[in-house]
Amino acid sequence: MTIDRLLKMQIGQHAAGGFVLTVKKTKKSVKLPNGRYIHTVVLFDNTGEMLADFKDPGGAGVYNPLIKGQQVKIIVAEIQAADSTGQAKVDQTGTKLFVDQFVLETSTQYKEEEYPDWRVTVRGKIRHGLVCAGIKAGRINMVDEIPKTAKKIIESHIEFIMTGE
Repeated sequence: MTIDRLLKMQIGQHAAGGFVLTVKKTKKSVKLPNGRYIHTVVLFDNTGEMLADFKDPGGAGVYNPLIKGQQVKIIVAEIQAADSTGQAKVDQTGTKLFVDQFVLETSTQYKEEEYPDWRVTVRGKIRHGLVCAGIKAGRINMVDEIPKTAKKIIESHIEFIMTGE
């Protein structure tokens, strides 16, 4: 199945069979009232590009965003009406693909190391904020090395912020 063929399908039609498309751009992620996430991306192949919403497979409270360059094998999807604000920049059909089931392809044309591990990045940003707050509050001295006990406390705060536990 190609983007060109998907764009010609009618709203409500299902697309299935394990076809592979690539994430061109990530747009947004929305947390639903049931705790699940929907990730909006632009998919592309050599025939065009299309807006798509992916249901996060991780369950309630699990956040697994897609990354630019990832290839996804779409197992079960449906053509849906797209809102006019996001769709106008992608195509003029007024449709998007809602992906209910998919798997990430392991062999992509992009190298894994080109994309950061977002969990490590986020932990670093949280650590940065905590250390800055500690310096501002006078709890951390810029002249001396941070004591091991303070490092353990910072790491426990990072864990709490990341997981709530």
